[in-house]
Amino acid sequence: MFLYGHIPKSQSLTIDQVIQFDQFGSNLVADENTIAELFGSLGIDDSKTVIIIGDSMDPSAARIAWTLLYFGHEKTFLLDATIMDLKKNGFELTKKPFTSQPTKFIPKIKSEIRVDAIQLKDNLSKFTVLDARTLQEFMGGHIPHSKLIPFTDGIAYDGKLFQTRDFLESLFSQSNVSKENEIVCYCMHGHRASSLFLQLMIAGYQNIKLYDGSFVDWYGRRLSLE
Repeated sequence: MFLYGHIPKSQSLTIDQVIQFDQFGSNLVADENTIAELFGSLGIDDSKTVIIIGDSMDPSAARIAWTLLYFGHEKTFLLDATIMDLKKNGFELTKKPFTSQPTKFIPKIKSEIRVDAIQLKDNLSKFTVLDARTLQEFMGGHIPHSKLIPFTDGIAYDGKLFQTRDFLESLFSQSNVSKENEIVCYCMHGHRASSLFLQLMIAGYQNIKLYDGSFVDWYGRRLSLE
């Protein structure tokens, strides 16, 4: 989609560039050196505000936004509008490529927003675990004690990416997700769960973690399922 038209001076960044695969095929967060080189090549440093643009039904932008937050780039925003919505409203798009001036990106990992399989397994009773997949996937097997909240429940279909804060607060409240609890989001590969992670942030939740390995990692380790 980027090649068909994008906001002037924007750059392409794909999900494949910010993940690495393990022996189970899990989409884990890339290592510090890879991320430092990648983000630095895009001109990202502490002085820059980064705006991610994506589509409502494609959680890739949310996963990229989470990655920036994980590596400590607090000035990260996800534009609450799709490219098609911008185009319909007369926003200028271009096919012209843009290359930023490389800089030095220094990772400052926020370990508190990520959890791995062992941490999750050893603390299942401590966490509120949310499954962002579909009902069919959930019924086929899920992490014990997890609650199903498909990421699509919080998606908007009016040109924006997410529902309003009030809508999202009500959605999570109806599922008995307390703001006092430690919350872990997962899906199949960690992408849809990243969208749910951001929806929780919009709703005012603060103690949220992403299990980036998600179901593929959990199942690959032959950990227990319900």
